[in-house]
Amino acid sequence: MPFFVDTSALFKRYQVEKGTERVNELLENAHGDAFISSLTVIEVISNLKRLYEIDRITTEDQFLQQRLFFYHDIEELNITILDVVTDDIIKAEELILKRYMKTVDAIQLAVALNNFSLKPTFVSSDQKLCAIAQQEGLPVLNPEA
Repeated sequence: MPFFVDTSALFKRYQVEKGTERVNELLENAHGDAFISSLTVIEVISNLKRLYEIDRITTEDQFLQQRLFFYHDIEELNITILDVVTDDIIKAEELILKRYMKTVDAIQLAVALNNFSLKPTFVSSDQKLCAIAQQEGLPVLNPEA
C-alpha cells in the first residue's frame, strides 16, 4: 500500500516527538511504497536548521548528522521524491478555493492527489490537513493518533 508522507510526519524521524515510533515503523516497512514531495526535502532541512540556529535545541554537529540521516533514508528506504509541477499548483489553488489552507499544505495534498491512480494513505501529523485529505477521498494516518 503506498504512503504519501508529509513533512509534519516525516520530521518525527529526525526529531523525537510523539508519533516517532509509528513513523519509523511505517518507513522501515514501506518497501519502496513511501513517497514525499520535493517540497518536503527543503522543509525538512529548513526545520532541522531552525532547531539548531533559532531554537538552539540541537548543535551544529547534530544538525549535520540529522541532515545526513535524512538523505541516507531517502536512498536506503527507497523513498520516492515526487516533483512539484504546474498541475500540482493548479490543484493546490482548487483546494484553497474550496476551503482555506496553508499554501504548503495545499501543495503537499495536491501532489498526493495528482500522483496516484490508487489512493495512497496520506500520512500527516496535522489534524486539519488529515481531515481535508479525508474529505478529498484519501485514507489518512496520523502517527500521533
